[in-house]
Amino acid sequence: MEVCKLESCKAEASLVALTDAAFDKDEEVRRQISQSLYELGCHNPEQVLSSCFDFLLKHSQLVQGHRTVILQCMERIVRDTIGQLGPQLAKKIVNLASEEMIKSNESALGWKEAASNLLVALGSRFTDEILEEILQKLQPGILPQFFVVQTLANLSVANVQGIVPYLTTTLQTMLPMLPLIKQDNMRWVFTSALGLFSKSILEYLETADKASKPALTKEAFGPEIYAAYKILFGSWLRNKDAKLRTAIVVALSYMVHLLPAEHMEEELPRFTAGVLALYKKRCEAFHVTVCLRNILETAVEATSHVPELQMDNLLPQLHHQICVPVDCRDELSGKNHREVLRCFTILSHVSIDGLVKFLLQKLASNSEKARIGTLTVLNHVVGSGFKALEPKKGLIVSGMKQSLQDSDNKVKKMTAQVISTMGEHGYLQLEGGATLVDFLIQQCTLAPEEGPVPPQAQDPDEVRDEDLRELCEGIMSFLVTLDKMEDVLWPFLMEFVTPTQHTNALATVCRSLEHIGARKRRQGPQYVLLNYNERLGLPKPHTLLARLLAVSAMPYAGQGRGLAALALLQVLSPNIHLDVVKLWDEELPQLIQFLAENKQDTLPQKLWEDKLFFFLSRTLETITDEKWTWQLSEEMTRHIHGYHSFPKEKAFLYKCVGIVLGQTNNKDIINNELQEMLLSIQHNEALEREGLATGIGFCAMTHLDDTLAKLDDFVKMDIVKKTASFFNILREKLDGDMERVKSTLILCYGYVALYAPESLILQRIEVHILDHIISLSNTKVLGIKVETKDLMIKLTLIKAVTLIAKAVYANKGKHLFKFNRREEVLSCMQDLIAGESKAHLKTRVRQSAINACMHLIKLDPRLNEMEAADLIRTCLEATFSFPPLDSDKRKDNRKLKERELLHTETIAALHELLKEFLSQDLTSEGLEFLSKQMQDWLTSSKDHERERAVDATLVLLNFYREKFKTVNVSTFHNLGMLVGRFVPRCADPVLAIRYMAMDSLCTLLYIQVRYEGCFLNQPDNLVDHLRNIKEQLQNPDSHVLFQICYDIAKVISSKLPRSQLHPLLFTLFEGLSDYHATCASATSVVLNTLVRKHGDVLKDHIPETLNHLQSRMQSIALEQVRFSVIHFISILTSQCLPGVLSYLLFRPLPYDKYTSAVWQSLAREVKLAATTMDYLLSKINDYLSHEDRKKPPTTGTSETVAVIYALNEMISNPESVDAVMDLYPKLFGTLLLYLSFIASEKMSEIQGKGTSKKKKMSLQLQNAPNLNIWDSSLETLKLMLMRGKTEEVLGAMEDEGGWELMKSSEDHQRGVALLAKAATRHGAMYLVDTVHFLVPILNNMHEHQRVAVAAFFSELLSSPVVQDLKVTETLVGSLLRSLDDVSPTVHWLSLRGLGNLAVGAPEKIPRYADKLLAAMVGSMDEKTELNDLIVLEAMAGLSKVLAQLDEASLRPILATVTGAVQPFFESESEKLRAAAFGVFGNLARFGAGSSEAAFLEHVHSSLVSLLLHLNDSSPEVSRTCKAVLQLVGPHLCSDNLGAIFRTELLEQANLRYWEFIGQLTKLIVSDFPDKISLYLANSMSFFKSMLPEIRGNAVILAGFLLQNLPKEYVDASTDENVCVAIIMMLHDVSPCVRIKAAKVLGLCRGP
Repeated sequence: MEVCKLESCKAEASLVALTDAAFDKDEEVRRQISQSLYELGCHNPEQVLSSCFDFLLKHSQLVQGHRTVILQCMERIVRDTIGQLGPQLAKKIVNLASEEMIKSNESALGWKEAASNLLVALGSRFTDEILEEILQKLQPGILPQFFVVQTLANLSVANVQGIVPYLTTTLQTMLPMLPLIKQDNMRWVFTSALGLFSKSILEYLETADKASKPALTKEAFGPEIYAAYKILFGSWLRNKDAKLRTAIVVALSYMVHLLPAEHMEEELPRFTAGVLALYKKRCEAFHVTVCLRNILETAVEATSHVPELQMDNLLPQLHHQICVPVDCRDELSGKNHREVLRCFTILSHVSIDGLVKFLLQKLASNSEKARIGTLTVLNHVVGSGFKALEPKKGLIVSGMKQSLQDSDNKVKKMTAQVISTMGEHGYLQLEGGATLVDFLIQQCTLAPEEGPVPPQAQDPDEVRDEDLRELCEGIMSFLVTLDKMEDVLWPFLMEFVTPTQHTNALATVCRSLEHIGARKRRQGPQYVLLNYNERLGLPKPHTLLARLLAVSAMPYAGQGRGLAALALLQVLSPNIHLDVVKLWDEELPQLIQFLAENKQDTLPQKLWEDKLFFFLSRTLETITDEKWTWQLSEEMTRHIHGYHSFPKEKAFLYKCVGIVLGQTNNKDIINNELQEMLLSIQHNEALEREGLATGIGFCAMTHLDDTLAKLDDFVKMDIVKKTASFFNILREKLDGDMERVKSTLILCYGYVALYAPESLILQRIEVHILDHIISLSNTKVLGIKVETKDLMIKLTLIKAVTLIAKAVYANKGKHLFKFNRREEVLSCMQDLIAGESKAHLKTRVRQSAINACMHLIKLDPRLNEMEAADLIRTCLEATFSFPPLDSDKRKDNRKLKERELLHTETIAALHELLKEFLSQDLTSEGLEFLSKQMQDWLTSSKDHERERAVDATLVLLNFYREKFKTVNVSTFHNLGMLVGRFVPRCADPVLAIRYMAMDSLCTLLYIQVRYEGCFLNQPDNLVDHLRNIKEQLQNPDSHVLFQICYDIAKVISSKLPRSQLHPLLFTLFEGLSDYHATCASATSVVLNTLVRKHGDVLKDHIPETLNHLQSRMQSIALEQVRFSVIHFISILTSQCLPGVLSYLLFRPLPYDKYTSAVWQSLAREVKLAATTMDYLLSKINDYLSHEDRKKPPTTGTSETVAVIYALNEMISNPESVDAVMDLYPKLFGTLLLYLSFIASEKMSEIQGKGTSKKKKMSLQLQNAPNLNIWDSSLETLKLMLMRGKTEEVLGAMEDEGGWELMKSSEDHQRGVALLAKAATRHGAMYLVDTVHFLVPILNNMHEHQRVAVAAFFSELLSSPVVQDLKVTETLVGSLLRSLDDVSPTVHWLSLRGLGNLAVGAPEKIPRYADKLLAAMVGSMDEKTELNDLIVLEAMAGLSKVLAQLDEASLRPILATVTGAVQPFFESESEKLRAAAFGVFGNLARFGAGSSEAAFLEHVHSSLVSLLLHLNDSSPEVSRTCKAVLQLVGPHLCSDNLGAIFRTELLEQANLRYWEFIGQLTKLIVSDFPDKISLYLANSMSFFKSMLPEIRGNAVILAGFLLQNLPKEYVDASTDENVCVAIIMMLHDVSPCVRIKAAKVLGLCRGP
């Protein structure tokens, strides 16, 4: 089908309208209009450009911005359609643009630039026409306008081949004008033009073979360029305008290549000097450097000597530029840096001697920036690999030495980079290269910074020591990979292995040496051997072994220097000793692999050191050279002095010396080395003291007497023996104070005892070792022995005692040895424990002393009961009393982990001590003995003390269960007492205590099971049940805890022997007065359960029991426990119902605990509970029905509130289930109405309406302290639902937020509806009676009650359950009568319910169809305060009802229904729009049969509205329209439309409205040509819609309908009217409408 031409739809008018509106005030509109003009122009360039051309001619007074926009549109069209443009039109546009460009208005720069750009766009094809027009304005002797020159310049770059051939003539015309120019902006444009001309000429010369004209040569432009150069450089460059100077420099950068050769040599000196001078003026350095680089390139190409002669001027200026730091924020700064380096590269080819000399001189500059810049250039030049540098390498290496002394990290970093580059290019092999390598190693020794650097303190350009070290390490890693560096680094780097000042660099040094050494060793063992005669500074084998072995003790420290050291050891094995090569090749890889399998935080340090000791021992065994061994010990001892800053390595070295001495038999060596070890230690370093003592212990393994003798000699020294006085105490020093020395010696004696041979040590323990230890641990003041207070002495004394105890206990001959001084030592340990502060735990004295006691009590003879009890009490008090970490206010957060570890280890030490005592008497008596010691701690008021006591007892019980033997054992006679102590703790406030108490009970019962003859770990169902419910202890709910206690009581009653029940009960009586409420309550629960089941046990002890309970009641401070006991005793005393209830109802609200307990007790018996509840409900209903009557009811408001609280208490009792189920309908309905009453009272209070006296009283009660009627009433309803076995109703309300809605006065009805919904789903068994209870309420005088019932009934009708229960008629009849209710809310809810009938009982719809439809259609016309809500509800109900009717039922009123909903299509309410469209869509089902024609007319009349609202601002309306169109599509009798509706209007699909309407309108004009006028008229009617989105959519629809009009369409008037209307929409107040109008006008209507 053909479509009409552009002209047929007022194309000119559209184009004029677009051009006229092109300067809209809104940016988005302007952009769309430009785009529309561009799109039209791409399809019809001649017509659109002509229209724009005519518009500009016609409107000569158009504002500048408007003209600019149109010219820019024309430029875009021309650029993309230049090939379709006719010469005639092009000529006209050229003339127009030319005239626009030279208009006299100086301020219209954007306008003129747009005209210039249009000419440039045309110039790519119409070169001659442009040149003709431009050159006419470029007359000799007459200064042209600014944009004439700029256009010509831009054109030369845009069309090089077309313009360059004419540039000679152009330049000849322009050059005479240059002296005439006085204005800076004109000089600037001429300068830029000359630069662009030169650039285009250079490009032309490079591609001369492609030119259409005969190729020109460089010489053809030389005279003109030279003349221009003379003016620009000689005259204009002196101008102060920075912009002009920059343009001149850029132009000269291109022009220099075109200068004639005959003038080059003459001009270069002045040209170079002039450009260099620009660095000091306000000119961008980058452009100056680019110009200078072009000058140098041109000079070098011309083999000129000028650069060499100018070196003295060039080098300082360029050096100054390279010293300027690069600004990362300025792109030109980085570019300038690179250009300067290119200049230095050129100068290196001009005079390498002068450049190197200059750079080496600059290295001595005082300026940091100058030194960094110099090194940067040197690095660049060295890295270039220029062959002329070969003779200068030695000079450069020598000159670099002065940079090695620089202290600035930035300079160091640059120096390191230069050294790296020099190494790569073979400089470091020369003399002095090793010095440069030394510099790199020195930087690798820099220590890492302590802690992170604060972000605010970080300078982005700062070079930290850490950064410098990482850089140099990387450079060393790179250098060792170069073959040429092998002879430089090997064996030179060996000199850095042993000095401790290079320890931080050791990892790098070792890896480098290992890399080279491994390569040499692969060539042959002889290549790795060191020549000590050739290099005297190399470390000797013993020194290397001592050093590398020492650092390997901490293998991951210093970036893994220990691992690297071991790898180097393997490579160096031939140098250490030839006998160890094979052994080390086997052992060292295993050690390295072990390190690879671990990490720093997972490495077992002791195991690792043991592996190294084993490696050292095997090495010494393999060498078998006595002299070599003691030489190694001497070297190690000498080596120790260098490790004062590395205590861990030093401690390890002490141990190694001990091992080596153990392999030596030379007495003199042993004595000398032991003496040296004792004198070299820093006594204030704990690690060193431990290492020294261990090493001396290792020595004692083979030389006990010699070792003891040396220690004795040291003890006898005056410095140790000296008696203190008031004037010289602590004055004498031996590398530390006297106490530290004594501490070291005490520790040495301890390790000697531990490692000495078993056959020798027992005879020397008490005399040779213990005497010295005791003596050294005390201080003499004026001859009196005083116990030391020094912490180090205490700890070392304890450590030594522990080591002695371990040595004695492990000795095979201990049974023949009597440790006479054990009690003395044990007493000393107890004193140390007791002397520790109980307020905090800061030292290890307590833990270490307890651990020592544990080892001491293992020794014979065993402690008696009094001694054991004394020791245990001391340890318990010292361990249980100190507070936990979270309560220690003085704790240091930085050491929190250490403190936590200390706490844990102290508790663990106590446990080990207690287990040791129990293991010595593994009977029930022994368990009872330990339990008595902890009895008081179990009931402590402090949480941490109870927790530690329960924990310790549980540890003992588990130990006892695992260890004791059931052979020949008596009964577990103290089981009842132990169980009674743990029962209260099962409800302890501390969860951990509850867990441990339950475990303790289980363990006790398992022990009893073993006493009964069962095997260890044999399962028991009852006891296992306790373990299964243990996890429930974490629930803090008291009900849960008491249920657990009830389970505990049942298990105990079943498992305990009857003989143990009496002591158990009397122990539980004590628990009733426990400090903690939960514990006392739990005790009462267990007590009551046990008495119920085994009361006969007390039949002989009744007086005693009652007296005990009576006396215990006096000490029970907790009301809860007293009421529990009273309740248990008096539960059967309730007899008089009216009197008791009347009394209880007038108890103060809220009820106290005692009253609550009584109310709850009334619910235990079904009959009593039902009678009581019915009595209470009658009082509530009486109050609700008599409200506001003249004669008040007998019950008052306060009493009604009390009834609610009473019901709450009764129903909260789980035993009320049967009574609640009997009264469920009455309870449910009454509570619902009461909640509605409270909600209405709140609304009345908010609205300020008058309230009755009783209502005021109700409100006052609601505001009473601790009294909340709503919460109590709601909680009562919830409990009632739960007790009525409709928990699902409760859960549904919780999930959907129903309770919160009911609480809100505004949303109360919604909450009631949710309650009804939940009731139909989960409480249907009660619904019939509930409905009958509530039906009379709809006639009640109180609106709030009618609203609540209407809401409830309306939701009930939506459920099919109602039909099954046969209450549908009752509900429908009630709601139909309620339509006449004076309350709009009741009316609205009744409508909702009647609509819900279609959901709940669809088969009933035909029966009530007439009444329902009449009610809903009629409700749309009613005007009430809830009008919108009622209309929405009527429409929703109408949709539901329509879905259940057939065509015959609706035919009579189809027109009525349609007419009722159509006015709401354009409602301001989006919800009403969506609902109206939804109803219309539902009518589609009735569009068949005899109603088809009538419905089709309604569809055609509504189609435009549906299509426009597809793109509604409301997503809901849009989705509804999609659905409706899919429904009505089949009725349109068009397969094409039906198909597009089905495929494009999917609910979840993202509709592209523009494309969809374009596609749809093609089908509409094809299938419904007779309806086009209707659609266009309807579309135009929406041009005045109040909704901007709809106005815009109407424009789109009308525009596409016009675009797709068939050729034979003859209604030109309508066509014209619509076009005019669309054009008028360009002036709409909404920008979004104007955008759509512009887009529509841009539609292509051409063929």
